[in-house]
Amino acid sequence: EDTACHFHSTAQIVSWKNSSHKFNSRRIEKQSKQKSNMSIKVLVVGATGATGKHVVQMMLDAGHKVVAIVRSKESMLQKLNKDKKYDDDQLEIHEASIMEMKEEDLVEVTKDCNFVVSCLGHNISFKGMYLQDRKLVTDAAKKLTKAMPSSCKFILMGSDGVAQAGVDPPRSRLEASIIFLLRYLVPPHADNEAAAAYLLSDTTSFEWVTVRPTNLVDAEEANGKYNITEKVEVSLFGDQTVSRNNVAHFMVELMTKKDTFTKYLHKMPVVVDIPEEKAPSDK
Repeated sequence: EDTACHFHSTAQIVSWKNSSHKFNSRRIEKQSKQKSNMSIKVLVVGATGATGKHVVQMMLDAGHKVVAIVRSKESMLQKLNKDKKYDDDQLEIHEASIMEMKEEDLVEVTKDCNFVVSCLGHNISFKGMYLQDRKLVTDAAKKLTKAMPSSCKFILMGSDGVAQAGVDPPRSRLEASIIFLLRYLVPPHADNEAAAAYLLSDTTSFEWVTVRPTNLVDAEEANGKYNITEKVEVSLFGDQTVSRNNVAHFMVELMTKKDTFTKYLHKMPVVVDIPEEKAPSDK
């Protein structure tokens, strides 16, 4: 989970950076408390990952309850704000592998949750991509949505490399060829596609949103300056990026603002940062 990744373009497969531990949660806290006084309970898997840890921190800072399934409790605590202490009622950590948990255990863990968020990804290693849990994201989504109560909502972190048929514009021949190769040569991409397809196949049993970030980058904080579109509007090989902090920010918005979740219900919104204006150069 610590090195979990999602494949958005061939450039990301080559280049990957460690996630920043710094982000601005005060904005999330202020906005969330203004919108709702009710405490939300969320289960986060992939909670120690580069994006998942921001989701956990932001929800805690907003006064909500978080349940995290992680391989290492110590690792989870190390990734949180060390200046704050959380009691067991607000932060519940289960040391386990999601794929090894029994259905009855997941039913128990999710029974009071309003949301389940999956930020799972594959470790960047030969073993992580080709030998272990080749269908990690898909199988986890199936297990969690089957176990969670019918009133619970599911949020999946996907990839803008995964197309939504009938919504996204057709890919160019080059892009389609690259995606075809990724599908058969890079298991994580096929896994992301399968997870999205699983959710798209069921729009009656439970409510869900699949969040599709563009090329992920690190940032000092979640500035909230990003665009949300309902379809892919950029090239697979474009230079558009989005910070992991802002992806987490949008996920928190989905959980804390009813209108936002309703707007994207059973959809696959794309998240992309708004580029900062370049300062004029001296002549």
